[in-house]
Amino acid sequence: MVSPAAPGLFLAFAALVLLLFASISPPAWDEVDFLHAQTPSGKVVYGVFGYCIKNGACSHRSVGYELTLPGASNVSLNDKILHNLTYTLILHPIAGGFAFFSLVFGLLAACAASRIATIFMALAAALGAVVTLVIFVIDMVLWNVLKNRIHDAGYEAGLGNANWFTVGAFAALVLSMCASVCGAFGRFSSGRFAGEKVS
Repeated sequence: MVSPAAPGLFLAFAALVLLLFASISPPAWDEVDFLHAQTPSGKVVYGVFGYCIKNGACSHRSVGYELTLPGASNVSLNDKILHNLTYTLILHPIAGGFAFFSLVFGLLAACAASRIATIFMALAAALGAVVTLVIFVIDMVLWNVLKNRIHDAGYEAGLGNANWFTVGAFAALVLSMCASVCGAFGRFSSGRFAGEKVS
């Protein structure tokens, strides 16, 4: 019989994968980005820990980084507020950590037929959903302000796929929390290999 924790477990795994992709954005991996802009130097992509010129040089990896647009000296991006917002991007891997804990509790719930592990899975998913929602709001503010400034300077810019990975992770965590809460009221076997069911 399928464990009552299974739907929440699958959704927590999906959220973890999406947040992992968002977190390993530039400068680690330039195929996933939050914002991309076209300049004379090439396509610039921005991520959690820095930015890269596509197929070229990257900034140093750091929590919080200086926002610049290589090859475009007439664009001012790095004011104090926006620079400080780059520090909050660390919330992406933190949200991923909550998704990971939700996944671990889900595995315990499924393997050990534990109602309490299912409840902890729901709590971890709920905390992850809150953190993911907060960082998505910050993402929308930060990247849209930067996109508008780049447009005003006469360059093309657009939001990247990492933003939508964050939205997907939020939805998956909310659904994981709901499925886990419902699963906590399901019927659990008394052990992994036991056939007896307990309410």
